[in-house]
Amino acid sequence: MRIAIPNTDGQIAEAFESAGSFRLFNLENGEIVSNVTLPAFGSGSESMAEFLKIARADVLICGGITAESRKRLALSGLAVYPGFGGSADDAARAFAAGGLKHDDGHDCAHCTKDCAQHSHDHS
Repeated sequence: MRIAIPNTDGQIAEAFESAGSFRLFNLENGEIVSNVTLPAFGSGSESMAEFLKIARADVLICGGITAESRKRLALSGLAVYPGFGGSADDAARAFAAGGLKHDDGHDCAHCTKDCAQHSHDHS
């Protein structure tokens, strides 16, 4: 399984569509076995979806994401975990340990884990 996380200086990028790079984590048997940071090409939902397809990502953990991007990624079969902030490495480890919730209804383009404008829980 491969996790993709939009990255800015080791932190989860605030906006999926404008991320300059992605951290890619390979998981085997619930353990991270390797990771790499790759520059993204282009910007916007179409370019980013193409990047994730080429990168063979199965899961996207991100901060803000638009409804258009979310829909495009869902159609490609990618599991999207939006609304997270903080360290990309910590998020990948939490996912590997089963500690992240998959929120199918989350479409906030601005949220991070500490979003105070909504009542949803991103932990």
